[in-house]
Amino acid sequence: MKKLGKVVAVAAACAALTGSVAAFSACGGNGLEINITGSTSMEEVMGKLADAFIADYEEANGVTPTINITGSGSGAGIEDAMEGRVDFGMSSRKLEGEELDSLEYTNICLDGIALVVNKACSVTNVTQAEVKALYESGTAIQNTIIYGISRESGSGTRSGFEEVVGIKNLYSGTGFNQFGSTGEVKTSIGKNSDGNTMGYISLGSVDTTVKVLQYNGVDATEANILNGTYGLQRPFVVCYQSEAELSDIAKEFLDYIMSDAGQAILVKEGYISEQ
Repeated sequence: MKKLGKVVAVAAACAALTGSVAAFSACGGNGLEINITGSTSMEEVMGKLADAFIADYEEANGVTPTINITGSGSGAGIEDAMEGRVDFGMSSRKLEGEELDSLEYTNICLDGIALVVNKACSVTNVTQAEVKALYESGTAIQNTIIYGISRESGSGTRSGFEEVVGIKNLYSGTGFNQFGSTGEVKTSIGKNSDGNTMGYISLGSVDTTVKVLQYNGVDATEANILNGTYGLQRPFVVCYQSEAELSDIAKEFLDYIMSDAGQAILVKEGYISEQ
């Protein structure tokens, strides 16, 4: 993200006033403010969408909207949307149960969940059964991967991962760590030169610091997600109380995300448009 002064930095400064999301309402107030919380997997790409939207809006209208984005986890973003504390909640999992009864939502793209290891790891392919056994009981994969890194409770990435793999009870033995963000997972895997630890992150967040494994013999690629052969995938969702109740500027931003320009940004960042 480049324009942090207009996007995330504003959110941090406002939230610091009271230490809560509610503090957002104290900032701005010109009718051109959007508050967004939720999935850390979506935080960076939402910032890029916001930057592009702000630039276009400034050019067309001569005024600058403010978009506050805070990565707090999918569960927190959904709750904030349900409670009316924000315009949009970001979720990197499907809504369910009471959430569906309370909120409207838009799937903005698809994301694959990539299984990642250090480049030194000799393993190239893992099966669903192997991944499930590692994360549920600490059973080593191919006598090489002996630890599993997970995300924190409430993470959409974790919820999606556990649901698809079928994990019921996450193993908590020594070396099985939980992290609060995608970046922390990548950093930990990158430092694991022994190659004995596996983690999972958004496919769109993969970079050269990690090695991506095949899952059930299938590469984690856009084509394989769209054709359904790669099983570790999930939607990126923005949720809100009601589209009819969104402010004009919030509606414009949602329209922008789903426009050709917005979808092009998502595709450029490695995510998958269904349009």
